Amino acid sequence: MASGNSERKQHKAISNVNVRRANSTDVDAIAKVHVGTWRTAYKEILSADFLSNLSIDRSRATLERFLLDQKTHALYVAEDGSKHIVGFVSCGPNRDNDPTYAGEVYAMYVLQEMQRQGIGRQLIRSAVTDLRSRGFNSMIVWVLADNPSRQFYKKLGGEQVQKRKITLGGSQFEEYGYGWKDLNLIPST
Repeated sequence: MASGNSERKQHKAISNVNVRRANSTDVDAIAKVHVGTWRTAYKEILSADFLSNLSIDRSRATLERFLLDQKTHALYVAEDGSKHIVGFVSCGPNRDNDPTYAGEVYAMYVLQEMQRQGIGRQLIRSAVTDLRSRGFNSMIVWVLADNPSRQFYKKLGGEQVQKRKITLGGSQFEEYGYGWKDLNLIPST
């Protein structure tokens, strides 16, 4: 989950946000959320050059692949009362084939101005429900170690269970894997 604002805000649930399965007509809006959240959330972490070179077209191509393979992967969107997409989550089987954490949340992003309103929790609930329906009872999510939003996953009961190095824009970063061995333990609120 991306966050670009360190200011503490009151957590309140949004009642007019709808989370639903994404479809092909959502791809452009999801790609814009994806690129936009990276640019706001990671501006203090990643180079300006790397962030300015992010491409909505590349993001769109990845999203289209997910939508073509809905038997394996799932993509959910959160839309506000005006039907604008304000966040998304993607999930499926663990890409590392780790039997301890069989499912994986690949990405979850919420527009900065819509954060701290319960949307991330709603998206995670959708991912968890989807993973369970596919027979996955555990999951992992990878988050940049420098991303302050990793606290979100800790609040949901995720434990830092792994770490690895990744390369973004020619620089190395540490990434933490937050895991849940039992998806039933993720709080529903």
